[in-house]
Amino acid sequence: MTNLPALAIDIDRDKLHYLIYARDVKPTMATIELNSSDNLKQALENAVYDTPLLLEEYSRITIVLHSQHFVVMPAQLAEQKIARQVFDASFSQLEGELMLCKVKNTDAAIACDVPQGVTAFLARTFGTPTLLHHLAPLCAYCAEAYADDNGCLHININDKEAHIVATRNGKLQLANTYPYRSLDDIIYFALAAFKECRFDSRADKILLTGDNELRSQLAEQLRQRISYVMPEVFPAQALQLGKDVITLPFNLVTLALYANN
Repeated sequence: MTNLPALAIDIDRDKLHYLIYARDVKPTMATIELNSSDNLKQALENAVYDTPLLLEEYSRITIVLHSQHFVVMPAQLAEQKIARQVFDASFSQLEGELMLCKVKNTDAAIACDVPQGVTAFLARTFGTPTLLHHLAPLCAYCAEAYADDNGCLHININDKEAHIVATRNGKLQLANTYPYRSLDDIIYFALAAFKECRFDSRADKILLTGDNELRSQLAEQLRQRISYVMPEVFPAQALQLGKDVITLPFNLVTLALYANN
């Protein structure tokens, strides 16, 4: 099994991204459009069974599910009944079924709402893979990468969403996803998160990944208010997955790192 490649899958509302990777082998990445007229379970069934490569044997399979209804909570509350109570206190009702995942490198867990039947299909098809909320890999990466830093806000700009994770000395302070329509939206969310975490505009920092053009514009605007705003240095440990990994979207890089650690 150790000689087999690993598979990472990122499932959003209308797209499935997959990454097949192994040490010193060029990674394979592709995107499959999901039929929006189907429910997510049916769309996934069609996409997976039409892509035999996904059904090959892999050393490990890690799957991220995007969910806008989620709660980040202390890991000690990550028991089904308690987590459901915490989730219900934040949202009026559970539209699908509750999924729980503990986040590596942190004392946090995420409870999220996923469509009915999806987790059962994934478990049945992929042999009990690791299932994660879409923020879990970024949270785990930030907690480890910034363990020696005071206040740090990481913003990953991706497909009309800004994923923001804040840490202080490696401890998770905030994690959220913000849909945006313009650069001004991202600036607002970034500054609001920076203020909520009580970070110091002269000492703490913001690190940026994702869309290159927006990232450059965002950095220019934020530097008018925050002293340290810079692009994220590509994680050296990711190069173990192959030199071509540097061309991958950052969310897939953190997913692969999460699975490998």
